[in-house]
Amino acid sequence: MKKMRLHIYITMGVFLVMFILGSILDLQISTAIFSKNNGFGLTVAALSMNVGYGFLAFLGGIVAYHAHKLSKVTWERVLTCVLALAFLGVSTYFDGGEFFGENGWYNPNIEWVGYLIALPLMSGCMFGGYLVGKKANNPRLVFLVIAGALFIGLSLIIGTTVVKNIFHRPRFRSVAETNIPFFAWWERCGNYKDLMNTYNLSKEEFKSFPSGHTSVCALGMFFVVFLPFAFGKDVKHQVIYFYVALAYALFVAFTRILVGAHYLSDVAMGGLITVVCMYGFYEVVLHNPKIYELPQVEEQPVQEQQ
Repeated sequence: MKKMRLHIYITMGVFLVMFILGSILDLQISTAIFSKNNGFGLTVAALSMNVGYGFLAFLGGIVAYHAHKLSKVTWERVLTCVLALAFLGVSTYFDGGEFFGENGWYNPNIEWVGYLIALPLMSGCMFGGYLVGKKANNPRLVFLVIAGALFIGLSLIIGTTVVKNIFHRPRFRSVAETNIPFFAWWERCGNYKDLMNTYNLSKEEFKSFPSGHTSVCALGMFFVVFLPFAFGKDVKHQVIYFYVALAYALFVAFTRILVGAHYLSDVAMGGLITVVCMYGFYEVVLHNPKIYELPQVEEQPVQEQQ
């Protein structure tokens, strides 16, 4: 398989430089480009996470093929079917909440419509994974899918939940429109509940660091790295696709700053978390030769005929 290690290092460097720059100039950069209710930025926010969650549904499609065609034991077939449906359900749930949620085309009255949009989109991605499963030439593919899902889950839990709920950093749009003070990323906003009550803000306005959108959209690079191992052969122009995926993540990151949802350090850390987890998956799983060793079948001695 083509080695992608150098390109992953370069991507880490890009996000790290952004993070250092943001740590110094967060407020100045956000002030310079902030555009309240920018329609383009909100549209990107509503639609952009389809790529990341679509990859999760794609993995579910590979598991579904295994359940349908390859499983020979009943318990294994049932388990993989449930797992495949879990991939579809999780991706639909999280993707559907973005369309009309607080960071997209905000309209709580029709938020349920987002799930109706997400279900066919994620189902289509799942079907794509099913087709790849049919063409795959890798005896350890389901293991790779499950391991990949664990690393993806780790990146999303860290990037979209754990760190956000430690720092409670106010989003720039709230800082710009109220008297809430600016908090650098390393300054924990311990009185966020008081600020919520004082300015009648939701908890979502105190989840700036890091950027969940950038973290999820960076999964496009994860997909490019994973795909050759699904097919069991090199993918032509893989490096080009990898940098296209990086450009997409950076594009989404810019729009998150544009609408005041995040600072530069937020989007940089969101991307960096995903890339670090991707690197762990690449080194620990994809390039571990033991994973691809087929079980040895002991040959029975042939008895000589009398």
